[in-house]
Amino acid sequence: MDGPVKELWLAKLNADVSRRRFLRGVGGLSVLTVLSPAAILAACSTAKSSSAPTAAPSAAASAAPPAKLGGVLNWLGYDGEQAETVAKPFLTANGITIQPTFLGQADEALTKFQTGGRGQMDIVSANKDFQRTVLEAGTEFMAPLDMSRIPNAAGLFPAFKVAPWVVKDGKQYTVPLIWGDEPCIYNPKKWDGVPAKYTDFADAKYKGELVLLDDAFGNIWLFSKSLNMPEPQRLTQKQLDDVIAAMLKVKPNIVAFGSSLGDMVDIMVRGDASMGLGGWAGQLPMASAKGVTLQIASPSTDGTFFWSDAYSIMLDAPNIDNAYAFINYMMSPEASAAIASELGSACTIEAAFALLKPEDQKLFPYDIVRRPDGGVLNTQIVLPPQKDDGDIVGAAKWAKAWEQFKLA
Repeated sequence: MDGPVKELWLAKLNADVSRRRFLRGVGGLSVLTVLSPAAILAACSTAKSSSAPTAAPSAAASAAPPAKLGGVLNWLGYDGEQAETVAKPFLTANGITIQPTFLGQADEALTKFQTGGRGQMDIVSANKDFQRTVLEAGTEFMAPLDMSRIPNAAGLFPAFKVAPWVVKDGKQYTVPLIWGDEPCIYNPKKWDGVPAKYTDFADAKYKGELVLLDDAFGNIWLFSKSLNMPEPQRLTQKQLDDVIAAMLKVKPNIVAFGSSLGDMVDIMVRGDASMGLGGWAGQLPMASAKGVTLQIASPSTDGTFFWSDAYSIMLDAPNIDNAYAFINYMMSPEASAAIASELGSACTIEAAFALLKPEDQKLFPYDIVRRPDGGVLNTQIVLPPQKDDGDIVGAAKWAKAWEQFKLA
């Protein structure tokens, strides 16, 4: 697979990068303030009686960390998930300095690992589709975790204790940090909700009102779901052609393709579109900061798809004590609520839910992660096969079909 096609195949993975970067850069969001250690301890002691998210917990708020702490912690992942604000009291108290490297593509960490990075990397933060692929392939990359060193992870929502990107052969390899979904985002002054199916956006009443995220795999998957394809991520060429034909019926109503989630917001704030497909709850505060109220919803029949990002420790991590202690700290209820609030996402620790603002509790369908089997979050696969698999077409053909759709 050549470079441009590979980049398109990774577009869904890379969309998570845009979420973090655009959220951090927007003013007026509920980014948590770092308090003094004394104030943080006081906040932690009263957190259960408050409806607002607390500040990040102090090092004392989590289980006692390993003794050998201090020095550097080499971290790779999406910008924002290094949690330098949320984890500042812990890092300061233990003399740890995070050395972050931000990923532009989900597989960059694996490339670094395989080209001389083994023994140099500590923690990687990546999304569930990438992690699932690595585990299923048996690729040497993530170390099996000693969960006795991450006692706070016992508080994960049930779904995250059995997820296929978390556990393999009875061993846990990742610790989920945040999660979310991709709903539609709309202007309530124009619309009172969204239609039942994505194919319903072909209705002429949406003419000149739609903006789509420039995401080949997310959009094709959503319309495949709308056409009741049995496996929306595994399409024959005929099924893919049928999906594109359905999307072309919607095409006359599209005014723009957002290059990022932030770009989608700007288009809607300007009034150039009033309905966005492939959105995110984190876009609501982006728009609010610019004086525009937007709302989110998913088609009642078709639904949406879900993403999650998780921490892993690399094989032969040089600062493994720092890595375990950092992850354990971030799994405390206070830190889990804080990072979810800061990044406009959903928390993964069950006790953190009560620490979120009421409006933040309503942003995501937490009933899914309370299910012991994980529900759709654990079974859903969005990315197509990287290569053709019999009569099932691979990612390159999805990418080509999307480009042709945009040019039509």
